[in-house]
Amino acid sequence: MRHAAPGGAPAPAACFDAARMESAISLTTERLWKLAFAAPPQAQGPAPAHERIRQAVHAMVHAETLDPKYFPRRPTLMPQLLRALEDPRAATEKLSRIVAHDPVLAADVLRLSNSSLYRITPAPSETIQRAIVVLGAEALRGLVATAMLQPIFRATRTNFPRFPRLLWERTERAARAAELYARMTSPRDRFEAQLAVLLSALGPLVAYGATLDVYSSLPKLVPDPTLCVSLTSALGPQFSLRIARDWETSSRLLGALAKLPEESLSTALSIGELLGTLSLLESHEVISHHEAIGTATDAGLAQDLFTSIYGELKHAGGDGQ
Repeated sequence: MRHAAPGGAPAPAACFDAARMESAISLTTERLWKLAFAAPPQAQGPAPAHERIRQAVHAMVHAETLDPKYFPRRPTLMPQLLRALEDPRAATEKLSRIVAHDPVLAADVLRLSNSSLYRITPAPSETIQRAIVVLGAEALRGLVATAMLQPIFRATRTNFPRFPRLLWERTERAARAAELYARMTSPRDRFEAQLAVLLSALGPLVAYGATLDVYSSLPKLVPDPTLCVSLTSALGPQFSLRIARDWETSSRLLGALAKLPEESLSTALSIGELLGTLSLLESHEVISHHEAIGTATDAGLAQDLFTSIYGELKHAGGDGQ
């Protein structure tokens, strides 16, 4: 079944095999992490001494209680933002109040609204009110959530500082792709689609920090890039789900992070992750545009869906946002 896009035009179909999609996401994400950790394309596994690192990080994700040293606290404004969803008529007013009470948040929202990923008019947004008028409440919800979570991604470690930067850039692109897909198929899901992507990015960040902290407790071991890639890839989704549960997010968001096929947000999240990663890899010349098309096709994405979303991501990424 094809859904109606804004304006009445039919939206591109999104029929794909979930297993093929997840395989494509896994492979492309691994390539991005190899770029972030400067890991060789083909590498032997780490020396046996590094097995202690793997075991320690695995123990963290399965621990009964989350260690606050590694798991970020829920942003204090998050509950207010989620409550603003309940009354669409008052959403704009509530959102403007939320933003106005936090100068740092307001600055981040204005910066993001003027980035190439979101800016839709020649004139820049200079006030929160202007951002609301230009973007609308739905887009502003996503911007507020993005701005609230961005500080968590700022690098504080000396080892592999490129990782959080690339992770954040992938997250912005993926959130945009998920939002564009939701706009075509289910406009009411636009904000939650972006939020699912943002939550899914927290897990890899925790895996990265936990791995490096365990290494710092064993100073004789030099962090192994290949092991960092392996742990981030394998444990990132599990950490994300633990964080989402700890933050008491909605059942829909939990279903999306668990990639439950019956949850429509799972589709938006998967498409966002794949296209966001492909566009970032292409921008860093890790893959060609032809390879990006081939990967999306192999994952089962329809050509019209790929073209409509990916084209916007490539155009928006031109200034490095």
